Amino acid sequence: MAAERTLGPEGPPLTYPIQEVDLHLIRQAGNAAFPVQRISLSGKGSATFERSNELLQVFYPTSALVALLNELYRIHFFELPSQYTPRYSVFLKDDGMIATSALRMIDTASTRICFAVTAYEKCVTYGRDGPHDLENIVNRVFDDIEKQVKRK
Repeated sequence: MAAERTLGPEGPPLTYPIQEVDLHLIRQAGNAAFPVQRISLSGKGSATFERSNELLQVFYPTSALVALLNELYRIHFFELPSQYTPRYSVFLKDDGMIATSALRMIDTASTRICFAVTAYEKCVTYGRDGPHDLENIVNRVFDDIEKQVKRK
């Protein structure tokens, strides 16, 4: 039996049922006093928005999910590192070698987006200086869902 073909060496399968797609977006303020916001989008046509321990269900059409997935493919989401660290610096070690360090602040605001289908999952976590294309997509999804919640 041939292995299932994927996008790239460790990417998602080339074909999969829309009903099995789950996309999760999680925003953490970095301060425990502020609530975590979560959006879960399902290929079954629904979205769950969690804020301040309140769960709200809204309709999310599969056509909108397909458009969102196309945007993720366009920005090469599946090729991004799981921990996006855009700030690097170098320093000189005592032995004359240059070393590279990545700045990671644990208590800073972050966003995590996860795509899951069948046995495949890809998550990317980033901070304020994260990939701007991905942040624009996430902001648009949060805005769209918040508008739907207000209309209810």
